[in-house]
Amino acid sequence: MRKLNGSYAIEVLNGRLNGSSDKVENNTSGYKNATFTKKIGGRSKISTPCQKMNIRKFMSAMSGTSQESRIKDGKQIKMLPDPFKNEIDDILGFMQAEKVIIEKEDYELLDENKKKLFSKSKNVYQANITKKRKARLQMNALVNVSTNKVKWEWNVASSTTDSMPYQQEVYSGVHTSIFNIDIDEIGKFTVSNLASEFRDYSEEEGLDVIDLTAEERYVRIDNVLNAIEHLSISSNQTNHLTDTKPKFVILADYSWGNNAFQGIFKENGVDIEMLRECIEQNEKYRVSNIYIGVNKFFDNKYNNIKQELEEEFKEYDFIKISNVKTAFENYKEELKINI
Repeated sequence: MRKLNGSYAIEVLNGRLNGSSDKVENNTSGYKNATFTKKIGGRSKISTPCQKMNIRKFMSAMSGTSQESRIKDGKQIKMLPDPFKNEIDDILGFMQAEKVIIEKEDYELLDENKKKLFSKSKNVYQANITKKRKARLQMNALVNVSTNKVKWEWNVASSTTDSMPYQQEVYSGVHTSIFNIDIDEIGKFTVSNLASEFRDYSEEEGLDVIDLTAEERYVRIDNVLNAIEHLSISSNQTNHLTDTKPKFVILADYSWGNNAFQGIFKENGVDIEMLRECIEQNEKYRVSNIYIGVNKFFDNKYNNIKQELEEEFKEYDFIKISNVKTAFENYKEELKINI
């Protein structure tokens, strides 16, 4: 097993990146014209689905990757996943719960192996053709580690008669998260007639499906890493445009365990003692160099992180400290050789 462990931080200046429904919020302001943002314990939060939606958009727009196919089936929209052809399905996974129903005369035409997949229900035969794939990219929500709380902002919407005041939630601060990428399983597919297990194709559908080559798998990993490096969370930025590219990142491959870098970014920067402990206690499972990238922050209290890390880990030749762009580039150079 080989998983890329990543930790990253973005800096938000007066933003509202992920809206929330007023039905799940407790509006104590007494004002009805209000819009909300996601939060946890009073801290602003950007959910995993919100981030993945924008990763999906980036991969589709910048790398020419098509979105998954969808068709109208009666009154439903049906997804037609194809992870062999479509890297978005490969990396982000899918769940397609479905069954097929055939008449007795069609059932009698099947060979004995295929008949085993069907069970009789009244005067027809049905088979479970569910397919599901684990996401090769796993992410956590981005959560504000700063002391800044979510605030109300007043605005006025003009009209041909009276103006309408309204208020909305906004926030600032550094938001951090972690992600894992299952390096070994990208570009590898399961063909099976066991619908109760994870599978990408039935045996009938997967006749021409083979695992991708190392070069093809690297291209897919490169595309998703580019999407994370240039993360653009556009869900709720109409009046609060925000640069959401990471200003801090750690990248390293491990052969076992949970993400090694969770919780290392604190209110005033990186908890270096905690980071050293994470690195030392997971050392026997490390299978790559550790790449740390730090860019300049707007908030000056974070702008000593790079120097502190360089001083703390100067004796470790496998810890490479640079800026965010170089950290991603150097990790991918090592991956391309060792994939």
